Amino acid sequence: MSDAPTLLLVDDDNFVRRILKDTLAETGIELRLLEASDGEEGLAIAAREKPALMFLDLFMPRRSGLEVLAAMKQTSPGTRVLIISSMDAEPVVEQALAAGAVGFVGKPFHPLEIASAVRQALAQ
Repeated sequence: MSDAPTLLLVDDDNFVRRILKDTLAETGIELRLLEASDGEEGLAIAAREKPALMFLDLFMPRRSGLEVLAAMKQTSPGTRVLIISSMDAEPVVEQALAAGAVGFVGKPFHPLEIASAVRQALAQ
């Protein structure tokens, strides 16, 4: 599995990270999964591991998802970032996409949404 793309899950909710990991495992997409419990940890792991894809929550302690997204565009522009958030108001989605996110998945999510978003982001 060493050739599998790395996906970093950045969400302060352990339950959401566990559900995402379980959902991703069921998609059949071969991935190396890493996780971070907040934006600071996510940036540190991303700098070290250079993930192909990041699932990023918008509202977290220490660093918001938008702050992490801006930092990722500077330090790891090749990492594709998918926002995953319960805040799916149109201005928030537009702001995230304008800041460089490649997609947005609202919580609660359906497993098919996750599989589709990952496939689409990895194909870009």
